[in-house]
Amino acid sequence: MSSSFSGLTNALAALNVQRYGMEVTGQNIANANTPGYTRQRAELAAVGPVTGVAALYATQHPNGSVTVSGTTRLNDPMIDVRARAEHGDNGYRQTTANVLSSAETLFDEPSDHGLAEQLNDFWNSWAAVANNPGDLAARNVVLQKAAGLASSLNQSSANLARLTQSVSQQATAATVEINTAATALAQLNGQIAIATASGTNTNALADQRDGLLLKLADLAGAQTTILADGTATVSVGGQSLVASTTASSVSVSPSNQILVGGTPAGTAGGSLQGLVDSLTTTLPDYAAQLDAVAAALASTVNASQTSGYDLAGNPGGPLFAGGTAATLSVAVTNPANLAASGTPGGNLDGSTALGLSQLGSSNSGADAAYRTLVGTLATDVQRAVQQAAVQQAVTNSVDELAQSSAGVSFDEETTNLLTYQRAYQASSRVLTTVDEILDTLISHTGRVGL
Repeated sequence: MSSSFSGLTNALAALNVQRYGMEVTGQNIANANTPGYTRQRAELAAVGPVTGVAALYATQHPNGSVTVSGTTRLNDPMIDVRARAEHGDNGYRQTTANVLSSAETLFDEPSDHGLAEQLNDFWNSWAAVANNPGDLAARNVVLQKAAGLASSLNQSSANLARLTQSVSQQATAATVEINTAATALAQLNGQIAIATASGTNTNALADQRDGLLLKLADLAGAQTTILADGTATVSVGGQSLVASTTASSVSVSPSNQILVGGTPAGTAGGSLQGLVDSLTTTLPDYAAQLDAVAAALASTVNASQTSGYDLAGNPGGPLFAGGTAATLSVAVTNPANLAASGTPGGNLDGSTALGLSQLGSSNSGADAAYRTLVGTLATDVQRAVQQAAVQQAVTNSVDELAQSSAGVSFDEETTNLLTYQRAYQASSRVLTTVDEILDTLISHTGRVGL
């Protein structure tokens, strides 16, 4: 029985180190719930007779004894693969939604001081000139409203440019994180390969590896293959990022193309892909639509101005200069030079001004172009936010599945500790009983009167 008790004692002692992954001195069970930890199980094996030693000196108890033969990580590889895929998609969806939401804040609509209201005020100012073509004060209001429109379009264009620059900086920062994680993974691959070849426990290293793989999935939608020796190969957009102990470098080209080791990568996913897509498609599209608003405003107003006549009866000139949101400006400084009349001769006809006041309802004017821009942006934001919310829920669900298999369950651990405690107490009781029997035999056997 002493052999059985000794084996159980050794197993319990080993469990303190092996079961909770306490390779690092001072680590406790609570730390096992931190990210990057995978629950482990000690594998117990029967200990056979000692070979090469006479049975007179070494015997095996009939009930046998046990020892810890190793530890097993209680993770589910299939769930890990799905978790990385969902994290890659989630990184992309969340980044896209964030960029679109940031773009939406640049257009304060609907509001009393947004561009739509400024356009409405501009057309109304022309109606005042049509009612009183000779009033210089009314003409001055037109110039003020035109300057306000040009300034708002200039500011909106500058805001979009700053947002684009910010997204570009985020993409650069993401490549730094990716390259740091890839380098760390390549070094870890070397450690895992050596440990596996030497028969050393690699569970702690595997935990670090899986944490890096999840980070690469979040950032770059990385695709991973775990090899037989525990090392990982990683690719991004079909291009190899990490192979054995070699890590390639990820960068973004001036044309906003993801490069892996200098080679263009395909569509991958993750936050970096979301940022790159915003730089190549989303933000340029909104900038182009904003330019279309400025171009429609300039073309329609200038066409009417050049076909009319100013207060002196001379042919009118363009009111706006520049054809983009960034370059639009007011070319007229003298209110008398505004063309309000449709006939020459300096009369007070206001037909041209009246026509300009009605341009707000045109299906091809600046108002229609701006409504299209705002409506498209609102729809894109709503769709992106909804997709991000759904993907976040899916990702959380998969993470919970992974945690249920790999995370520490305190209920389970408490139950196991109670089981081990009862087994220890039972073995201790056996020894106490044997000790009492021996004491009775030694101290009391053969004495008269007992």
